[in-house]
Amino acid sequence: MRTQIIIPQNLRNEIESARRVTGESLAEYLRKAVVERMQKEYKKKANLKKLAQEVVGSVKRSSWEGIDVIEWQRQIREDRD
Repeated sequence: MRTQIIIPQNLRNEIESARRVTGESLAEYLRKAVVERMQKEYKKKANLKKLAQEVVGSVKRSSWEGIDVIEWQRQIREDRD
């Protein structure tokens, strides 16, 4: 599949300098950059999912079990007023 993009000249110059060092074509250099970005995004999402599971798990294992958290929040807010 062919995709056409517009890259600002200053960025294109930086890419050209970097890819000359690696000996890669422009297409290969950009494909690798996209793959690296996608892997970082996937890892970031996986880390957030893991963190969410740990937080939920800690609530289930804590003294919060059996407490209506929404009602507890409502009471705290009423006490502040």
